[in-house]
Amino acid sequence: MEITISTGCLYKYPLEDFFHVAQQADFDGVELLISSNNCNIPLDYIRALSKEFHMPILSLHSPFVLCKGWGGFWEKIERSFNMAVELSIPLVNFHPPTGLFPRHRLTYELAQNLKQYSRMSEKSDIIITIENLPTVTKLRKFYVNRLFPRLSNNMYQILDFAENNNINITFDTTHVGTTGINLIDAYLFFKNRISNIHISDYADGIQHMLPGKGKLPLKTFLSRISNDGYKGLLTLETSPDSMEHENKEQAIQNAAESLDFIRKALKNHT
Repeated sequence: MEITISTGCLYKYPLEDFFHVAQQADFDGVELLISSNNCNIPLDYIRALSKEFHMPILSLHSPFVLCKGWGGFWEKIERSFNMAVELSIPLVNFHPPTGLFPRHRLTYELAQNLKQYSRMSEKSDIIITIENLPTVTKLRKFYVNRLFPRLSNNMYQILDFAENNNINITFDTTHVGTTGINLIDAYLFFKNRISNIHISDYADGIQHMLPGKGKLPLKTFLSRISNDGYKGLLTLETSPDSMEHENKEQAIQNAAESLDFIRKALKNHT
């Protein structure tokens, strides 16, 4: 298992500063989340940073925000896939397209386009994953997520979609926290399809906290995946505020302490 850190943790940083944090905190590699800050940086520069800091890019997260020149939903996925090929990144993750209700439009068009990418990925050995997303805030407020779980959260849709289209899952712990579903139960629900785990904590409506700072049973969860022999990626994905991004030295310390939390929990298995 390789433990990485997402650029999303510090997306306001220049990429060079982010790679420095990842190196100082001693991660195995990084996840490159494409954002408005880095979407048009030359690939040669990204490749050079990875080499300079000895930080391989082990996954690429397709953008879910507006990126100048990247087009709409499908153009973003296609460009992300091509970027992964160019940079030899072994995994590409994407968020499902958002709708009003149901939460996500896992449509025929989505399935047909993914068949094309799946054929391409077979030639390049790139793993394609779709990510479980948080429950809509208004549904959480009125407890719809607890009363009608199949209606209000996307777990069921996403697993069905992944199985029907032969793709894998990026399992986000904080997003599970928003659903009110037990974290271990959610992990077991997705278990056979998980290739990447976005690890962060959750409490009282606050997402993407540092591990151990919220209310999710992350130690139990990490012990469980270690005991199960999980071999995929484990990616720290917190918010910049949780990382205290305004102070780079503090951000390095928070990243290192999060990694230490993860490693200790993984070792504590039966």
